[in-house]
Amino acid sequence: MSEISANQEQQLRELVAKGNKIAAVKLYREITNVGLKEAKEAVEGIMSGVPVVTPAPVQSGLQNDALLEDRIKRFLAERKKIEAVKLYRETNQCGLKEAKDAVDHIQAEMRRDGYSNIATAPAISNDPFAEDAAGYRARLIVSVVLVVLIILAGAFFILRGSF
Repeated sequence: MSEISANQEQQLRELVAKGNKIAAVKLYREITNVGLKEAKEAVEGIMSGVPVVTPAPVQSGLQNDALLEDRIKRFLAERKKIEAVKLYRETNQCGLKEAKDAVDHIQAEMRRDGYSNIATAPAISNDPFAEDAAGYRARLIVSVVLVVLIILAGAFFILRGSF
């Protein structure tokens, strides 16, 4: 996180004065490297007359901790990327993009280190019956096929009788 210079503060105030809130939020995020929510709140503060404040750096004991990385790798191995990103965000109090980029980086390292199930296995199976332990889908398909056959047989007999 970097300090907001006088020139950057002036740019922020000019964007706010022109009513360009989105550009101001984007600039604030670029300057301070905070999440979207924090940047939006800061720009809204500027709009209401609050002085521009550089946010304090986030102090997180797990920011680069091996335990956090292991938990993220476990989520990725279980194909639960959303949970991994959520864990990273909550732990590091950062924005979605920053968390996703960090998790993508960890996932790339896992692929490079030979976690074959991460690199090749699809998140959704191509087999529609793979997760159907009770056989409900198979029974449904068989039932539909039988109904169609009965309808076709009835139509055949009706048409055969009319000729």
